Amino acid sequence: MFRINNKYIWIFIDICFLNIALLLAIAIRFGYDLRQYFFIYQQNIIFIIIAYLIFSSIFRLYNFYWRYISIKEMFHIILVVALTTFFTMYLRFLPFGGNIPRTVIFLFFFFSLSTLIGNKIFWRFYHENRLKMKKGNNRILVVGAGDAGDVISREISRRPNLGNLIGFVDDDKSKTGMNIHGGRVLGTTEDIPQLIQNKNVDQIIIAMPSASGKQIKRIVNRIPKKSVDIKTLPGLYELVDGNVSYSKVRNIEIEDILGREQVNLNIKTISEYLTEKTVLITGAGGSIGSEIARQVSQFHPGTLILLDNSENNLYSIFYELRNKYKNVELVPLLLNITNKPRLKNIFQSKKPAVVFHAAAHKHVPILEYYPEEAIWNNIIGTKNIAALADKYGAERMIMISTDKAINPTSVMGVSKRIAEMIMTDYGNKSKTRFMAVRFGNVLGSSGSVVPLFRKQIAEGGPVTVTDKEVKRYFMTIPEASQLVIQAGVLGDSGQVFVLDMGEPIKVYDLAVDMIKLMGFEPNKDIDITIVGLRPGEKLFEELMTEEEKSNASSHTSHEKIFIARVGEVDGEKLAKGISELEELALEGDAEKIIMKLQEIVPNYNPTRNKDNLLEYQW
Repeated sequence: MFRINNKYIWIFIDICFLNIALLLAIAIRFGYDLRQYFFIYQQNIIFIIIAYLIFSSIFRLYNFYWRYISIKEMFHIILVVALTTFFTMYLRFLPFGGNIPRTVIFLFFFFSLSTLIGNKIFWRFYHENRLKMKKGNNRILVVGAGDAGDVISREISRRPNLGNLIGFVDDDKSKTGMNIHGGRVLGTTEDIPQLIQNKNVDQIIIAMPSASGKQIKRIVNRIPKKSVDIKTLPGLYELVDGNVSYSKVRNIEIEDILGREQVNLNIKTISEYLTEKTVLITGAGGSIGSEIARQVSQFHPGTLILLDNSENNLYSIFYELRNKYKNVELVPLLLNITNKPRLKNIFQSKKPAVVFHAAAHKHVPILEYYPEEAIWNNIIGTKNIAALADKYGAERMIMISTDKAINPTSVMGVSKRIAEMIMTDYGNKSKTRFMAVRFGNVLGSSGSVVPLFRKQIAEGGPVTVTDKEVKRYFMTIPEASQLVIQAGVLGDSGQVFVLDMGEPIKVYDLAVDMIKLMGFEPNKDIDITIVGLRPGEKLFEELMTEEEKSNASSHTSHEKIFIARVGEVDGEKLAKGISELEELALEGDAEKIIMKLQEIVPNYNPTRNKDNLLEYQW
């Protein structure tokens, strides 16, 4: 196929059309006998061409890709042609200028504008019609006839290989019947089942980034999943750069119907404590740590230190950020937070101003079997980081905690409660601001229930649920990470922040939704099996103890973050208890560790059975 990609070819074509436009203007003004008035053309055409080339160079007219000409490109053509025409009019008053009648000038403006814009519209039309021969087989229905739907429909019309746009649905009934880029608004979301059947829809794209999880779930429940492929745009909390494009369309996930909450951040205050600062993130390769790293990178820290003890996870987040944020100095550290001498070297040399502590062991059943590892990583490791942040003058340290630290029944939960106590203790005596942020389960995090269920469904089941009544709080990874960063500027040192997790969700219902979302019928195509609570687990998680509730826990300036009024911490007693735990961890005496944990946290009520731990499914 003949391609007009070279800008010099376009310049030659447009100069030809300028010649034609001037000749047409003279012909219409004076008739078809051009010989008598041809001198007007001869006297002026060279000046017109020079003026056109100068103005098109100034406005970079030939840097545009004419295959996708739009109003913006048309405006530039109009501007260049208008300036060229005014220059031609100015020639009439110069000694060397041609005697060109005003009528000819106005006719020239009309014809040159029509031909220069016309040839580019023709070029776009030619390409779009040529691509129709390669049109994809998908028959696409777009849900949402707003700005996002408009962008998606434009891209489908420009790239017909994506499929054939059948139309739109939108719950704004005033839009019904309207046309958007060749697609008609065919009705509301209630009409989706009928449209799928009548229009042979193959794919549905939910183009509603601002929609809540409930709205998305209502739409998905109206779609017979087996008959169509459901895709969606990410929620606003994921579209950090604010840009909507077809490249961001992805498969619908359980996170979309349970989450999709937009987090309102105070950008100014966050920028003040992150921009140009040295930031250290422990556990930077994990689900939460890596997302915090992504979010922090957008605030242009001076140096971002990525610390993780997993080589593969560290490699992954380092290269992702290196390719995306060229101006941020990245320092990857393959290091365990129990290695205090090496940690000391890092704090001594880099002097991080902000520390996000996300490194932790988190799997409840495994830590029941290996409590000494919970001591090393979750307690000793946290104390190491806190002590060095204090010693080397970090401005603030934010630790990730969990709802399992409330009235703990597991080793993991009690170890995180002690980690909270460490933050409170240092917060009461240090110039560094120490704080902990407590929240529940994170959708899609590594080792969590969502990836497990997804894997079990893909394998044909069964999906294993511990108890039909078990409930958990859930939050998306981006939402949790953004709120952790926001919490860094709220409240006083030593406080524990609790994120508003909404209402708890039955894990059994989550399993049902995921099975449906993947195109199957629960307990028909895919079985759900109840396997019983695992060691350390409870039916219901809490975000605050009764004591914390009675102490009038209060909201911060952010509507989704509030303060848990935790009790006072005896620093000397805590330090002594942690020192004894360290000795017991070295010995590997699990039962003595459990007893010491109960002594430090009196409301710890272990549910483990040391004799049959290995019988449980991890």
